[in-house]
Amino acid sequence: MKKVSKIILGIFTFSILFSIFNVNSVLGAGETNINVNGDTIQTQIQANNRIMFTFRQRTRLTWNSNVDIDVNIECDSLQIGVKYVEIEILAERNLTMNMICTEEQIQLGLIKGYTYRIRERERFQYQEGFCAYIQCNDSCQAKLKIQATNQNRNGNWAYYDETAEEWVAVPTTIENGYLVAETDHFSYWTILIPEADNTLLIAISIGVIIGVIAIVTILYFKKRK
Repeated sequence: MKKVSKIILGIFTFSILFSIFNVNSVLGAGETNINVNGDTIQTQIQANNRIMFTFRQRTRLTWNSNVDIDVNIECDSLQIGVKYVEIEILAERNLTMNMICTEEQIQLGLIKGYTYRIRERERFQYQEGFCAYIQCNDSCQAKLKIQATNQNRNGNWAYYDETAEEWVAVPTTIENGYLVAETDHFSYWTILIPEADNTLLIAISIGVIIGVIAIVTILYFKKRK
């Protein structure tokens, strides 16, 4: 009987320790994953709690904030596909935010495969297939992140300037495998890829061709003499 009691006590103790371990593991992870079967969700993100919204097992939007945020998110994941995006918010008071994610913004000329000249200087291509329209009811600081890939790692976050009616690229860094930009301005945001500047290469090629033609011409006339 004593052996049975010891066995039961041991199992009970082990169960408690196992439960405590599991709770600590969940709390230590610090992230909640919410699966969204549709395209929209309305919820509250509590301060200092990372929440990853996974839309249709494709697009993953992770939020992290130092304040409570009432969010309304729309995500066209069927068109966007598999993307890993994060937004970090630093604010002084609780916020209300809207976020609409689409593959393209045709009314702004944002179409996959198109090339854009930014402020009449650099040329950028749109290949990412992710555009986010973000609204907020108060001022705050934000970090925008998207997973870096072989296709976008040279890209820049860019927002749409509604006054100038053009896209504006902002300084972008790579941190822990993500393209990161900081902003206090919310609008349409996306990733644009700068085109390689082939001006020098073209000039050199033209110079070489002209040089070859000149040499051939000189040799031809020398031979005729």
